[in-house]
Amino acid sequence: MNKLQHAFECDYRYIPAHHQLSILMDICHSLDMQHDLVLRGSGIFLDDILSAKKRISVEQMQQVLQNLTAFSHQNDIHFLFGQRSLITPFHEAHHSLLYANTIAEALHAYVKFSSLLCPWLTPQLFESQNKIYLYWLDENNPDNQYLIESAMSAVQSLTRQLYGQKLPWQYEFHADEPEYIEQYWVHLGDDVEFNRPMNMMILDRQYLYTPLPNASSILAQSSQKQAHSHYEKMGIEQSFLVVLYQYLMQNIQHNIQLEHTAEYFGMSPASLKRKLKKHHTHFQAQVDQCRLHTAIKLYRINGYKTEQVSQYLQINDANNFRRAFKRWSGMSPHNISSFSMIKT
Repeated sequence: MNKLQHAFECDYRYIPAHHQLSILMDICHSLDMQHDLVLRGSGIFLDDILSAKKRISVEQMQQVLQNLTAFSHQNDIHFLFGQRSLITPFHEAHHSLLYANTIAEALHAYVKFSSLLCPWLTPQLFESQNKIYLYWLDENNPDNQYLIESAMSAVQSLTRQLYGQKLPWQYEFHADEPEYIEQYWVHLGDDVEFNRPMNMMILDRQYLYTPLPNASSILAQSSQKQAHSHYEKMGIEQSFLVVLYQYLMQNIQHNIQLEHTAEYFGMSPASLKRKLKKHHTHFQAQVDQCRLHTAIKLYRINGYKTEQVSQYLQINDANNFRRAFKRWSGMSPHNISSFSMIKT
């Protein structure tokens, strides 16, 4: 059986156009931006949003967000969009966040229901003894910086509302420091680092399990059940790239080949290549992303040295590992291991 048959793809139209796009249209109106510019090339029209009947795909949503970058002169527009995207209760999935008992519960719901909560970028979590790490599947693509800004702003705004005060998140960005750095300070905070191996938010565990003032166990549980039922009905529990990511992460210590992966998913190598191209990526990029994420986890959770990470990933020659790591992250593993020991 094709294990990808229940995974949705980037052109699957399941996102209600009047949800997050209504926030964008309000922001554009307040900034005197023309709606047709923002929607250009997406196949979406303002009437589609106003009708509350149109459903759009992930790639359409990303096109609109990309248009904001192209046509807006406001450097804070993606931060402003993110601030409202998770705290506006469009769906049962949003209610599961807003009535969560703890920050940890809210973050796990955010990852679980990300297909509706954050359809433009897929979040993931991992935890160490002292911290929780939130990151996204973006391959460190510099063209995705505006998506990262929206996603981080969304989580910061959500946790601030839930906790009742701004939490001391640490922010790491793969990109160079932008000219509009003041927008990061205003919307995120002062603890911002650039030229890091991957885009990531980090929070001390002491904030994760404090009871939240507006929590409701019954509403949170019922909302999660309704959201889960909706996911099953719509077939949006996992995307194609998430299913592939999970498989690659589970087999990251092996010599992963395109042919073996395609066989596992019951398709030809050519078909898998076509699917990846459709999602604007390729097989080696997906493998490299998983190797980088595994290496970072080993550095930060296990405290591994570079030699141990290299051996874990079955890259036994130290020079080969250093070259590979620089290709994955753009920097030396020595810098990463030193930085990780300070931050963890």
